[in-house]
Amino acid sequence: MRRRKLLGFVGGAAIAFVGCNQKQQAVESLSLNSSKSAARTPKISQDYFGLNIGTELSWKSWRGKLLPLYEALGCHWLRVWYNWADLETQSGNYQGSSVQEALQLAKKSGFRILFVVWGTPAHAGKGDIASVPDTQALANYCNWLKTYFGDLVDAWEIGNEPNLSKYYLGSPASYIKTLATAYQVMQGDKLVVAAAPSGAATTRYWQELLESGLEQHCDRVNLHPYRQQPRQVIRLVDDFLQRVRKPLWITEVGFSSNNGNEQAKAAFATELLPLLATRAEQIFWYRGVQGKGLHPLRFGLVEVNRATGKVAPLPAYSTYHTFARKYQS
Repeated sequence: MRRRKLLGFVGGAAIAFVGCNQKQQAVESLSLNSSKSAARTPKISQDYFGLNIGTELSWKSWRGKLLPLYEALGCHWLRVWYNWADLETQSGNYQGSSVQEALQLAKKSGFRILFVVWGTPAHAGKGDIASVPDTQALANYCNWLKTYFGDLVDAWEIGNEPNLSKYYLGSPASYIKTLATAYQVMQGDKLVVAAAPSGAATTRYWQELLESGLEQHCDRVNLHPYRQQPRQVIRLVDDFLQRVRKPLWITEVGFSSNNGNEQAKAAFATELLPLLATRAEQIFWYRGVQGKGLHPLRFGLVEVNRATGKVAPLPAYSTYHTFARKYQS
């Protein structure tokens, strides 16, 4: 796999733990590790680390600056989400050439692609982007995706956080029907990953998904365990692992510096990443960039300045890079 080298961005940054006692952190981490009797212990591969980038591959004025940073990071997977409503503006009228070009660029750079199937167009639902899709319309779209992008995509994720009404307006049982429709089309040589309940989901919601047949219609289960403290993330993950049998992917996890500062984000990543490594088969940090005018939520590893065109790795970038590189020899 080809990797470009960036000089000056990585390697000299010292990540400080802000307001934390390091000895106490180590004790808590050991305790969390020893208490997870039901948790998986997957072996970390060099492909373990992923990054959420949305549609950044299509940002022609920025991708030339961002992709080299993502390569140097030690990230091997990119999670992209292109809106179905944009790719099929009218029933049967598919527009995929620009997305195909973007995915080809990522593949040339050596990345693997997790493609999120989301965003119900008006002709396939009830007019809302979060509508439960018509079964036949979804099957047709999945067939088109598999035919048109199949050689560029390495795994498919069906939906996003279906417990939240802004992403999915159906019940757990209706989501399983949506998942089953997509899985019937897409199963085969590429993994199909279920949508992840967000950190706001209750254990009752998890159980409704499982009782409706979640694990029968996917290759990997999924969770977005957003919490403010690493130990809270791990407790949530361990609870979920006790309920499932299939390997776990975490396609979003992160920390916003709006809840602290950039050093706090780095400290969060420093503590959390080793703990997740014994529990999840694949993790994707949320997200690549932050910055006014591009992505205002401050979860990013890279700061972008739209006015000046500059990009700058943040302290959490160095944390992620250091941990990822341990598993790439």
